[in-house]
Amino acid sequence: MKIEPIVTLTMNPAIDISSTVKKLMTTHKIRCMKTTRDPGGGGINVARVLKRFEAEPLAIFPVGGPSGLMLEKLVAGEGVRHQSFNTNHECRANFTVNEDESGEQYRFVLPGPTLGEEEWNAGLGLMTAACTSGFAIASGSLPRGVPHDFYARLAHNLKKLGNAKLVLDTSGPPLKHALDVGCYLVKPSLSEFADFMGMTNPDQKSCVEAARQLVTAGNAEIVALTLGEEGAILVSRDLALQALPPPIKVMGTVGAGDSFLAILTLGLARRQSLIDAFRQGIAAGTGALVSAGTGLCSPEIVAELTPQVKVNIL
Repeated sequence: MKIEPIVTLTMNPAIDISSTVKKLMTTHKIRCMKTTRDPGGGGINVARVLKRFEAEPLAIFPVGGPSGLMLEKLVAGEGVRHQSFNTNHECRANFTVNEDESGEQYRFVLPGPTLGEEEWNAGLGLMTAACTSGFAIASGSLPRGVPHDFYARLAHNLKKLGNAKLVLDTSGPPLKHALDVGCYLVKPSLSEFADFMGMTNPDQKSCVEAARQLVTAGNAEIVALTLGEEGAILVSRDLALQALPPPIKVMGTVGAGDSFLAILTLGLARRQSLIDAFRQGIAAGTGALVSAGTGLCSPEIVAELTPQVKVNIL
């Protein structure tokens, strides 16, 4: 099946370190068990998932110092095509700890570097040049030094070229500025969406109405609103959908949103119906939840969960 090109951009990548301890305690040395290191950051995680599903995405991200070399090696180790641009700073690291006794997961997110204008402009230029058609997925937070309108500049560039569809997963002012220009698809969480729209105590009806406002105003063609264990809502000009995931035992939450976005976009790149792409995206997000650490989802678990996802037309 032909897949439209997909390029991802990660401006604030990380090396995701994951380990397990018997019990977290204060002041004591805590001996960690098996430790894994994975390439991380929104767009990189999306590209990692896409590669597992027989797509050939291109991942664009900054690198700097020895940690940047490690990040690039980890990305290459998963067979993901990539283009990096140099910065004068080390990339950040995130640390996830699973507590064996309680089954709880603790996530520590370290601050990223501060990028200069020449550095972030290099990322903007690479992404613009790479996205001549298909889907441009920009995902994750912006590092310090990058202006809030960075994604809006990318949206403007892509509109000027007129071919690639911008898929955006971010929050706060960067999301607002980008929506002012216009995106193809945005994927906020419920808290991000409520904050952006100025909503208090949002319910399903008010969320659907607010998403329709964005679509009608031309800010986005599709709004995919993730609701955690309650699934997601998707609104386009012609459809409003609610997807309910199957019941599972949650092993970890890292990468669930990235897995959802990757497979939703992949379905659209394969020209599947919006309902089918949405159902598979929910299965992918759910599949990441049953994987401890930073494992993301797998084709096997998505194939198993997809028939169990219930999609309702609202």
